[in-house]
Amino acid sequence: MAETDRHRLLMIYLLIALEEFFRKEPSIYVSGNIFIYYRDESKVRKSISPDIFVARGVKKKDRRIYNLDVERKAPEVIIELTSAETKTEDLGNKRVIYASLGVKEYFLYDPYNETMQPALRGFRLENGDYMPIVGTRLRSKVLGLELRHENGELRLYDPKTEEYLRTHAESEEELRRTQKRVAQELRARQRAVAKVAELEAENARLREELAKLRVNRRNGNH
Repeated sequence: MAETDRHRLLMIYLLIALEEFFRKEPSIYVSGNIFIYYRDESKVRKSISPDIFVARGVKKKDRRIYNLDVERKAPEVIIELTSAETKTEDLGNKRVIYASLGVKEYFLYDPYNETMQPALRGFRLENGDYMPIVGTRLRSKVLGLELRHENGELRLYDPKTEEYLRTHAESEEELRRTQKRVAQELRARQRAVAKVAELEAENARLREELAKLRVNRRNGNH
């Protein structure tokens, strides 16, 4: 479970943003805060619950758990939102477990920028162990996105479109702007239609008057 409101809001942002980003990909599954069941080296069944994970090559569908015995494929990316209480576990035991499962990329982020420096860290699996991803903007080869810690926030950035994946608030604001623009365009179109109708009525009146003048002239000529 999310430990604080900031953890919760960030978890929601990451889940919604990634789900929307991969919405048209039927074989990319995005989830978080559900149990992943796996077997250790002794074949003992165990479980672990990442904050966010992305699995490629598996069907996109609702799941109660993610069972590696069934799915036959580990998640390729995991993101943990760390805290003072979870930092040791996230950097220690979980890191070892995720590497043993074959998770290709592992990212950790401290939403309060208090217990981990830098607040955003990333690792890529090489020869069975995690090597640090260097830089302030961490590129995920699996996701095709960058994880950026800017202005005290974690954001997902798409280098192809050169845009950030929107937060819920930003999506709502964009929807409001779109609705406002559509309403303005509709009113402008209605005014244009009314103006055309007004001009057509005026043209009809002028044609009628012209017809009357012609009739009067003919009558006067007789």
